[in-house]
Amino acid sequence: MGFVEWGELIPGAASDQLLEPPLEALVRACTEHPDVEMVELRRVPGDPPGLAIVVDAGDGTVAPGNTVGILRRERLALVYRPAAAMPFEVRALRRDFPETLHQHSVAADEPRSLCLYDQPWSALERSWTAGKFLTRMLQWLERTADGSLHADDQALEQLFYDAGVHLVLPAVFRSVTALPDPCLRLRLAHQGPPHTTLIGSFGSDHGPSSPGLAFVPLLCEVPGVAHPPIQSPPRSLGELQARLEQADSSLFPALADAIRQAAKDGLTPAREYANAHVLLLVRVPRLRAGDVERVDVVGFLLQGDIAGLGLRLGVLHQVQPGGAAFAFATMHSELQEPATRDEAWRSLALDPIHIRYRVDTCTARLLSGLASLDEGPRGVLAGLGALGSALADLWAREGWGRWHLVDPDIVEPHNVVRHLARDPHIGLPKVAVVKALTQDILGEPCDTEAIQASANAQDNAALQRVLAGADLLVDATTTLDVPRDWSATDLPRTASVFLTPSGRGSALLLEDRFRATRMAALEAQYYRAVLREPWGAEHLQLQGAVRVGAGCRDRSFVISAAQIVLHAALLDQAIQRSVANDAATIHVWTADPNTGAVAFHQAPVFEGRQQVLGGWTIYWDVGLESDLASMRKGALPHETGGILLGVVDHKLHTIHLVEACPAPSDSQATRHDFIRGTQGVVQTRQACLNRTQGQVDYVGEWHSHPPGVGATPSTTDAELLGQLACALAADGVPSVMVIAGAHGEVSVALGQVL
Repeated sequence: MGFVEWGELIPGAASDQLLEPPLEALVRACTEHPDVEMVELRRVPGDPPGLAIVVDAGDGTVAPGNTVGILRRERLALVYRPAAAMPFEVRALRRDFPETLHQHSVAADEPRSLCLYDQPWSALERSWTAGKFLTRMLQWLERTADGSLHADDQALEQLFYDAGVHLVLPAVFRSVTALPDPCLRLRLAHQGPPHTTLIGSFGSDHGPSSPGLAFVPLLCEVPGVAHPPIQSPPRSLGELQARLEQADSSLFPALADAIRQAAKDGLTPAREYANAHVLLLVRVPRLRAGDVERVDVVGFLLQGDIAGLGLRLGVLHQVQPGGAAFAFATMHSELQEPATRDEAWRSLALDPIHIRYRVDTCTARLLSGLASLDEGPRGVLAGLGALGSALADLWAREGWGRWHLVDPDIVEPHNVVRHLARDPHIGLPKVAVVKALTQDILGEPCDTEAIQASANAQDNAALQRVLAGADLLVDATTTLDVPRDWSATDLPRTASVFLTPSGRGSALLLEDRFRATRMAALEAQYYRAVLREPWGAEHLQLQGAVRVGAGCRDRSFVISAAQIVLHAALLDQAIQRSVANDAATIHVWTADPNTGAVAFHQAPVFEGRQQVLGGWTIYWDVGLESDLASMRKGALPHETGGILLGVVDHKLHTIHLVEACPAPSDSQATRHDFIRGTQGVVQTRQACLNRTQGQVDYVGEWHSHPPGVGATPSTTDAELLGQLACALAADGVPSVMVIAGAHGEVSVALGQVL
C-alpha cells in the first residue's frame, strides 16, 4: 500500500509557532474528534504553498471490501493555504487511492485531491467550521464507497479537467457534423485569470486577412461514454485514444472516416490556409443507464495539417512526394485501429481546450424560460424609440421571434438617455442602430430587415412586403395614425403597445387572431375603460416635459430609463402570453411612484358592430348596446337619453362610439318623449377631454323608445338629428343619433350638413 511522503515534515517543537488561528482550530478539532487521529504537520508545495495536518481518519461507516476501493481508515492531508481561492483542501496520501468521481485535478506526482464542496469559498466561509469540515470529509469517504456521492439527478461530470484555455465556437458547432467552411480563425480575446479565452470564427466571415491563427476543424463522433472519473486532459493523440479505450470507446474508425471525408478530393491546402493547423473536435455521447443524456465535445489543438495527420495514421497516401494526399480505397474502413506499423501518430502533441459555444436562439429561449422549440412569430416591430428599442433588445436576448424593424427617425442627442443607442450613434437611423445592436447579442446570424420609413407608408414596397409576410405586427410608434391605418387595412394580427405620458403606466391592445375586433375598435374600448375606471383619472396625464430643441414640437416627456425597462419587461411577457391565445385583449399597468408596486388592469373586449352612413363608417360594440339597454330598462316606463362620446377620424371617415352618458339630472322624461337637460354636461365633456388627452369628445345624442316601440327613428327624431347636424357643422363634424329600442336593438343615424 504505502503512503506519499508529500512535503517537508515540521518538527513538533516548531509547529506551535506556525499555526495561524484557522489552522489551530482545525488541529484542535482533529485532536477532539473520536474518528480522526493526528499524525504530523508538514509544509506542502504549491502555488501558494501551505501547511498540512496529516491524519488517519475513518468513522466505521465505510463498508469493508467495497468495490470502489475506499478503506475503512485512510491517511489524509488536511491542507491550509490562506491565500488560495479555496483555503482548505483534503489530499489522499495512500499511493493506490482510487481514481473516483468528485476529485480535483492535480499534477501527476501529487496526492489525489478530494472535491468536498460545489460552492466557492466566498459562499462557504461564513458558515464554515473545522468540525463541519471533518464531518464533510468523512461523509465523502462513506458516500464515495457506497456509490451515493453523485446523485441520480445530478449532471454527469465532464470527461477531463479544465486545462485553462476556453474556445468559444460559432453556435453551428453544437449539432452539425459537416461544416460550412474549411477554415476557422482563432483570436485571443483574454489571457487569464480566470482562464484564457479564444474566439473562433469562420474564415469566410471575415476573409483570409482577418486576425487570428487559421485552424482546420476536424469533427468526429466516438462511441458513447458513461461516467468515468474526471481525469487530467490528455496531452497526446495516443493518450487520448488510451483514455477513450478505458471508457470502452475509441477514436477509430470515426477519426479515420473524418480524415477520408476531408480528403475525398485530395488535401491540397489553399494558399491562405497553408499554415493552418488542426482543431480536433471529438463529440462524445454521454450515457446514463445506456441512454444518451447529452453530447460533450472535447477539443484539442494539433500542430500540423489534416494531410500530415492522415499520412501518419495510414489513412491517406501521396501519389507523388509533396503532392496532394488522397484516401486509400475503403479496405481499412472496418478496422478499429489504423492499418499502419508506424506508431508515430501516438506521440502527436495535443493542446487541450475547453469548448464553449456562442448562444443561439434555441439556447436563448431555454435560458429565458421559454419553450426552446417555440421560435415565436415572424414579426414586424414598428417604432424604434425608447420602448420599441427595449422590446427589440429583450426579444433578441430571449430568442423570441424574427423581427423586421421599421422607423423613420434618426437618433437625436437626447434619445440616448432612454434608448438602446449610445452617443456614437447620434445622427444614425434608429432602425440601423437597433438592428446592429440586437444582431450582436447572440452568436447566430439573423435575417432582420431594417426599413427607414413610416410604418403606414403605402408607397414603400419593402414595407408592404414585410407587413404582408408577417404573423404579428407590433406598433410601438406612440402615434395614432399607424395603428388606425393598419386597422383599416388587410394586414396580419396587430398589437399596439405604449407608455403613458408620465411613464407610470403602459398598455397593450391586441387584436384577436382573426381580426374580428380591430385596433381602432380596441382603442375606443380602451378609452371607455379610461373614462370609467378609477385608475383612468391620472392614466394619461402628463407629468412634465423638457424642450430638447428650438422648434415648438421639440419636446420630450420626463421619463426615466428605469421606467422604460420596467414597462418593456411587462409588455414583453404580456405579448408572449397573449399571442398564444386567439382572443383580443386590453391590458393596462400602473406603477406606483412611491412604492414601485405595479397594478394590473384588464378591460373587457366586446364584439363590434358597424354601419356605413353618408360616406362615414360608424363603429360601436355590444358592450355599448348592453349599457343602453340597461339605462333604458332603469328608466321605464319613461324614456331616457344622454350625450354620446366618441372618436372621430376625418382622414379615415370613421366614428367610434365610446360612451353613452346617463341622463342629466334636469332632464324631462315622460312615457312618450325625452328632453335632455344640461346639468353637468359641460363638465362631463371637459372631464372626458382631460382624461383622454382630447381624443374622445362629444359626437351626438342617444335616447330610448318606450315599451313596445322599436329603434326606428320617428319624425321628431329626424328633426332633432337635423338640429344636431347644424350645431356641429361649424366644426365640420357630423352628428350621430343612437336609439335604444324595446327589444334590445339599436339604430344609428348620421346627420351632416353638406
